[in-house]
Amino acid sequence: MHRASNRWLPVLLLTALFAFLAVAQAGAQTQPAPAAPVVSTADFLATLSAVPASGQDGLIPSPVLDSGCTSSSQCPKGQLCCLACGFAGCETYACFPPMNGHCPFFP
Repeated sequence: MHRASNRWLPVLLLTALFAFLAVAQAGAQTQPAPAAPVVSTADFLATLSAVPASGQDGLIPSPVLDSGCTSSSQCPKGQLCCLACGFAGCETYACFPPMNGHCPFFP
């Protein structure tokens, strides 16, 4: 009789394990995200044409690539003449809005 009970022990253990995992998974369900607010098409398009704030949340500002500047005096007011690429031997300059008071860093 001892042998018969040993044969069912792995089956019972696996059944208990799967039951535990099913209960644990059901308890780990996350709450659904709240629905996004509905924005009209006109409001959405207005946000696309809005002028971004200076600094642009840490993003590198887009340069004026056709400027071909040689000094910051050739750039629009509030911009600096900086290297426009991030590799050795780069000779291309462009006007950029300053980041933290200096030219943006290109890795």
